[in-house]
Amino acid sequence: MSIIVPCLYNSYSFTSENMSIISYDIVTKENSLPDKSFVTSMPRAAATATATATAVAMATASDLESNTDLESNTDLESNTDLESNSDRESVQEQQFHPDMMKPYAYTNTNKHGNDAMKKDTLLWSMYIMIYGVEQFETIENYYTEANRFKFELIELLRENKTKLKANKLKLSGIEESLVHKPFITLETFHGIAVCKSLSVYIVQGRKFYDINDGGDIVPFIIEKINGHFGLYLTSRPASISNYIAYIRANYWRMESISAPIRPISAYKLQDLIDISTKLGLPVSTITPGKFGSIGSEKRKTKPELYEAICRCL
Repeated sequence: MSIIVPCLYNSYSFTSENMSIISYDIVTKENSLPDKSFVTSMPRAAATATATATAVAMATASDLESNTDLESNTDLESNTDLESNSDRESVQEQQFHPDMMKPYAYTNTNKHGNDAMKKDTLLWSMYIMIYGVEQFETIENYYTEANRFKFELIELLRENKTKLKANKLKLSGIEESLVHKPFITLETFHGIAVCKSLSVYIVQGRKFYDINDGGDIVPFIIEKINGHFGLYLTSRPASISNYIAYIRANYWRMESISAPIRPISAYKLQDLIDISTKLGLPVSTITPGKFGSIGSEKRKTKPELYEAICRCL
């Protein structure tokens, strides 16, 4: 049996576009209800509109999700940039200063070793560099240990004559310092460091000399403070690296330990100005005016700059 059922959509407007007549075949049995409920189909125009709306909704949701992801990623990146900029600013605010190295300057508290350190600070600094501070602090007789160590160094130097010659160091002068002098010289210290393949920065005031024979090993730093050389000991390589960077940027590097500066003819005027600046020496002579008037400033000549540098050395 066929039944014609009118299906109406958008009942407020009856047009050919929103009306359709669909016929269904209904099969009935005695004493039974239909197995399936009626199913109506949506008009073509309505289906098209619904599909379009669904697609727009899905696209909008996708755009929202992608925009949310982009915003979250942008926020994370901006936060990361802010944090990194903040870190850079905090690092810049905490500029390195040589006073930061004071806690690492080694001073021996052993009453027996204190006098020994004062008498020959270079020798005992080298001893600690080779054997370590623990062994130094367990020395019972510093006089006996100093003599033993010196003869050990003499044997080392004699075995490395080639290295000494390559660094323009004389074995005879170094041996003289070890055997007959109450304290070793910087040249002797230099020779020992070369033979032991050590990297050391020697700092005196605003000048320094570097011995780079240790390869990639973190260098040692010894500095003359109050007339005595002290060794910086720290387990933080960054502190040593920061100080070395500061030294190289702000202090003057001597030509050599035995001859820190060359003859005046080897320098231009600007070279001597740069050296004077790193040594903290004035490059001009200021003459005060009379009766409170403005004084005059005159740039120092090349001989004047050179003489001031030599006095500083």
